[in-house]
Amino acid sequence: MRQLLFLLLGFLSGIAVSVAAVSADELPTVSTPSAFSTSNDGGQVFTDDNSPQAMRAAKRHLYLPTKTPTPTEGVRWPTRNVKIYMDTNDHALQVAFRGAVRAWNKTGAVHLKWVRNEDQADIIARDGSLSNNDSTPVGYSTAQLGSTSTQYNPDTHSLIQARSTLDATHLDYTSRQFRTEVAEHELGHALGLAHAPEYMHSVMIPRNVKTGITKLDRRTIRQLYNVTE
Repeated sequence: MRQLLFLLLGFLSGIAVSVAAVSADELPTVSTPSAFSTSNDGGQVFTDDNSPQAMRAAKRHLYLPTKTPTPTEGVRWPTRNVKIYMDTNDHALQVAFRGAVRAWNKTGAVHLKWVRNEDQADIIARDGSLSNNDSTPVGYSTAQLGSTSTQYNPDTHSLIQARSTLDATHLDYTSRQFRTEVAEHELGHALGLAHAPEYMHSVMIPRNVKTGITKLDRRTIRQLYNVTE
C-alpha cells in the first residue's frame, strides 16, 4: 500500500512538473504577428514582432507573380512607398546607398524615401564587418562585400523590415560605380529579389557584380510590385 502511494504521488508530481514547464510566455498569442527572419547568406529564424511594420504586414495576403525574368524571394513590401534609414557615417558607403536608391527608384516599381527616424524605416542601410579574412581579394565575392537580412510575415508574404550591410574595409579601394552596384544588389534583396544565376545579365548575380540594374531586373521588380508596362 505504501509503495502504491509513493508511485501515485510520484505520478502526480510528474504531471505537475510537466504542466508548470509550459509558461505563459511560451503560449501562442493571436495579437502578435509571427515572422521569419532570413538573410541572403542562408538561415531562417522564427520570431514574434508587434511593431507597426509587422501589423501592417499582417493585414492582407499579397499577390505575387509565379514567373519573373529573374528570381524573387517570394516576398515583397505591402506598399510601393518604402522608407529607408542611413545608419552609417562612412561617406563612400553613403554615396553608394544613395546612388542605389536613385537607381531602384528609376525603375518606377517602388519609391524609396530617406527618413531620419530609424523606428519609422522599413530598410536600414548600414556598414559592418562581414568577413574575418582580411586577405580576401576585394571584389571577389559579393557575399563578402555586402549582406542583407529580411524579416517577413510568412502568411501574407509581406516584408516587415530589411537591413542591408556593406563592408567598408573590403570596399575601400573599389570604384564609386562598383560600390553603388554592390549597394544596388543588396537593396535588391531588401526589395524582394533573390540571387540570379551566374549566366544571367543581372545585378543580382551573387559573385563579381559587373553591372548595375538591368532590363531583366527592371522587368522583375515591376512585375513583383504589379506595375504594368
